[in-house]
Amino acid sequence: MKTISVAILAIVASAACLLAAEQTTTVQGTLVSSACYLGPHHQTGNDMGSKKNCGIDCLKKGDPAGLLTKNNDFHVLVVSSLKLAPYVGQQLRVTGTDHNGVIKVQKAEVAKGGNWEEINLTSAE
Repeated sequence: MKTISVAILAIVASAACLLAAEQTTTVQGTLVSSACYLGPHHQTGNDMGSKKNCGIDCLKKGDPAGLLTKNNDFHVLVVSSLKLAPYVGQQLRVTGTDHNGVIKVQKAEVAKGGNWEEINLTSAE
């Protein structure tokens, strides 16, 4: 019985540590395809060599989106890649829960004409 109590206490403590590590954050940077950026050439734009729209194509296939900050911090974005695909190579601002550099996105905005325009992450379109 004591072993079960210790195990339950350990699980609860671990869960509390995980929840404490989570925090809402807002991060701004260039939207990249993680497949392109984490590859050998660290591509941050939409085109990869002679292949046009490589970043968009990768996100449309379901590869994870990433955000590269001006300090070269890379964050994986947990969100529908299809929703973000049209914005590869553009400046985005995302708000969400940070899990050690992996951001579960609640809101995403793209820079347009000096303003931030919210990206619809919930519609079926």
